[in-house]
Amino acid sequence: MSAVAILIGLFAAIFFHEAAHFATAKAFGMKVTEFFAGFGPRLWSFRRGETEYGIKLFLPLGGYVKITGMSPMEEVDPSEEHRTYRGSPFWQKSIVVLAGVAANFAFAFLIFYLVFAGLGVPQTESRVGDVITALDDGTPTPASRTDLTAGDLIVAVDGVPTEFWGDLLGELRDKAGVQLEQDVVRDGTSFVTTLTPMERDGRGFVGIAVPDPVTRRFGPVDALSETISIYRDAIEASVNAVGTLLWPPNLLDLFGDAVEGNDPGNTRPVTIVGIVGESSNIFEASGWAGIMSLIAGLNIIVALFNVLPLFPLDGGHFAVAVYEKLRGKPVDVEKLIPLAVGVIMFFISIFLLGLWFDLFGPGLDFG
Repeated sequence: MSAVAILIGLFAAIFFHEAAHFATAKAFGMKVTEFFAGFGPRLWSFRRGETEYGIKLFLPLGGYVKITGMSPMEEVDPSEEHRTYRGSPFWQKSIVVLAGVAANFAFAFLIFYLVFAGLGVPQTESRVGDVITALDDGTPTPASRTDLTAGDLIVAVDGVPTEFWGDLLGELRDKAGVQLEQDVVRDGTSFVTTLTPMERDGRGFVGIAVPDPVTRRFGPVDALSETISIYRDAIEASVNAVGTLLWPPNLLDLFGDAVEGNDPGNTRPVTIVGIVGESSNIFEASGWAGIMSLIAGLNIIVALFNVLPLFPLDGGHFAVAVYEKLRGKPVDVEKLIPLAVGVIMFFISIFLLGLWFDLFGPGLDFG
């Protein structure tokens, strides 16, 4: 089910992207002749007014909208020239070509909000799952020498708040041999216990087992605050990932890794094949919250790639519109055709590179 959900989520990301182009073009009176889900051979369609709606064979690839006059070379009846994309004001063209990007960003924000307010997010509290009494060699653990017991909530270490398990580990990791005071809550009663982490594998170890995660849901206001935070972090991380991927020296290294069979780490491109292949692990680790958050991230990635100022991407169409506005004359699209072919081949090569790693390379790490 998780794999199916990811496929549906990817389709929705691309489909809503195109639907935004369609809706804004219609709103401005532009002539839209086709709106299809998928690509390739037509499976089913119907016509309503001047627009043909339908489904094509390769449905998971998203969809497309055909707006009259997107190309200056397209022949149009002079009586309908005012309804073409090219014949519309600059501000309308800008909104139409950037509407898909805006839709993906908005869709991602909505998904994150629904996760926090509806599904809830699995969180591991700084709670004692169990006390490990001794190591394999019989050495007692620091926790076994305290009053700690399963279920105790460690709220602070030496006065530093530890709301989640990661916070607790962070305070203990580099404190081997250091005596620490832990503020603990048990059944509503607070007390303080003291222990000194021992060194194990180069880190501070106390002998506390990780507890089972709990699902935390947020109220409407708190969910909004959490959504803004994770949304900002997701966009920042996605921008960095896309920038790293597209940086020419990094791309050359990736192709070299593919040829030599090296592990490129998490800098490599990932296709839907790899993501679907990891869907069960994502679901096991984070449940539906993890799957939905991944779908939100896919929307952000789709938006970021489309906003690149490369023709024929949306950002490229916007760049052309800006150029025409500044120069006061249309661009010779014939000169852009080689660029468009080059951009398409470039992204196909990145896709094939990611597919190779997905099929033959090392596993993914979404942690």
